[in-house]
Amino acid sequence: MKGHERVWYASYGSNLKRSRFMCYIQGGVPEGWMESNDGSRDKNPPLDSRPKSLNVDLYFAGRSSVWGGGGVAFIRTGTKHSVTLGRMYLITDEQFNDVVMQENSRAVDGSRFVPAFDDLVRTPESILPGNPWYGKLLNIGTEEGYPILTFTTARTDILPNPNAPSEQYLKTIASGVKQTYPEMTEEKISDYLMGVEGIKGRLDPNQVRRWVREA
Repeated sequence: MKGHERVWYASYGSNLKRSRFMCYIQGGVPEGWMESNDGSRDKNPPLDSRPKSLNVDLYFAGRSSVWGGGGVAFIRTGTKHSVTLGRMYLITDEQFNDVVMQENSRAVDGSRFVPAFDDLVRTPESILPGNPWYGKLLNIGTEEGYPILTFTTARTDILPNPNAPSEQYLKTIASGVKQTYPEMTEEKISDYLMGVEGIKGRLDPNQVRRWVREA
């Protein structure tokens, strides 16, 4: 059925935390946020969720008013040794469309914002109209026969401007890492985050460690 094809959505920022991501599916106000999400037209939860390491570089940039003016997470091409901790959710193509709309502050009105499913899975990269924050869609592989899709920015005013994340945003990500990778110690999570551009050299390491403990 059109719109009900399954895709893996690969998250790497605040959506690592399931309760935060579910606000994009079922609606509601995420903890630490200032706005409510519409939720997707299809409110059914993901069929599956699992960890997924991404061979890209994570960085924080831009200034998000809903996250206290701090930078938010984006990804870009890295080296063969790059590792970004991700989490995949198995959702419908329609839900993916609605998640992308909400990530770009658009109302879920039943319209198609992302390219048609066949185009999404045929091309490695798609650029959305209007130059939104999360305007670059990436097809990064398949797992169990389902395409793995994610998104980042293509905006030239964001890419070269690293900016440290807010306390609440970083705590949300740290909480999501704890959920997704329960084998990781808080020390390893702190080391991972402190090595990311936008945090490295911009936030005090002891502060980052405290936020990870409190997440």
